[in-house]
Amino acid sequence: MKIAILLSRIDQTGMSTNTIDLCLALADLGHHVDLIVGDYYSSSHQLEFQHQLLAQSNVNVVNVNFSSRNKLWSKLLKLTAIAKILLRLLFKKYDAIHAESPYLSFIPWMVGKKFVSTMHVPDLENIFAYKNATRVIAISKETKDYCVSKFHYKEEEIDLVYHGVNDRFSTPISLDEKSTLKLKLNIEPHEIVIGLVASIEKRKGHDILLSAIESLEVEIRKRIKLVLIGSYKSGSNNWIESLINNSPVKEQIRWLQYQDPKPFYDIMDIFVLPSRLEGFPLVSLEAMLSGCLVIRSNTEGAHEQIIDGHNGFLFENESTFELSSILEKILNNKELMYSLRNTSKIYASKKFTQKVMAENTLKVYKKLQSSH
Repeated sequence: MKIAILLSRIDQTGMSTNTIDLCLALADLGHHVDLIVGDYYSSSHQLEFQHQLLAQSNVNVVNVNFSSRNKLWSKLLKLTAIAKILLRLLFKKYDAIHAESPYLSFIPWMVGKKFVSTMHVPDLENIFAYKNATRVIAISKETKDYCVSKFHYKEEEIDLVYHGVNDRFSTPISLDEKSTLKLKLNIEPHEIVIGLVASIEKRKGHDILLSAIESLEVEIRKRIKLVLIGSYKSGSNNWIESLINNSPVKEQIRWLQYQDPKPFYDIMDIFVLPSRLEGFPLVSLEAMLSGCLVIRSNTEGAHEQIIDGHNGFLFENESTFELSSILEKILNNKELMYSLRNTSKIYASKKFTQKVMAENTLKVYKKLQSSH
């Protein structure tokens, strides 16, 4: 198949990571993939690992520049970029066009092409830039319901395809690398590492996690190091800095700017995702495949990822008390922690790899080809 995938930019969001993983997996399966992306080269050094993954693959990256610091020039660039994509979709004979960025869906719509789009989160606004696709991929039960209620898709136009993550997360770094990383972060060998990989924004629930840890008994808290990986999506309002500086456990917190999370998962014992709103988060899958015990809020996609008590734990959204109780239970039972970490990795390797995701996405493309 010859496939065009549209992405507005490469950034630290799950949508970018998911799109890259899908492109890599489709290319590995022998398909020709054009990733048409804006702002590719202007992305920060924190995203170099994503660029390296693409550079080492058979994915053809087509860069169109959407933005500039000069407002007038930025508008001209956007118009030029849109024109380039329009012409490409008109004259290249693609078997499938996939708008991963929902607000680029108007482009294949303008040229009358059949296309697929993905509903990543259930908070998309119904504005001009979003056009209903020929087929829409929902990534969880909640996003599927949202497609129907908000955008009036018919049930037969929706395909449920779970995200999958890169196989590299299943291969651990060496013991020496783990020791070096822990030494760099001043983490003692006996300490339990709790981690969170997420952009710095309130909906990700960093404050919920911190409150839950602060609620633990002092003797339990002493055995913990908390590792936060993530940057502000735009600017900074000192929210996370204030949370950390005012926390009684601030000396046990390590906050690093967004970067390749792979080695950090390998030193985490417990991964907590306390988000107030989600779609089908990749970070919990990456952590599972890396062998972490995952605890997450019961927001979108939770029950499809976690069977509570079997391969991880779920807590009521925003319930600091419930999260703290789960942490206490695990921290006082290392045998349970190690058992569930192993179960978690096996479960993720069967259901949430990029190959499984790509194969299921190809089934959607074939439906697209046969649609009228």
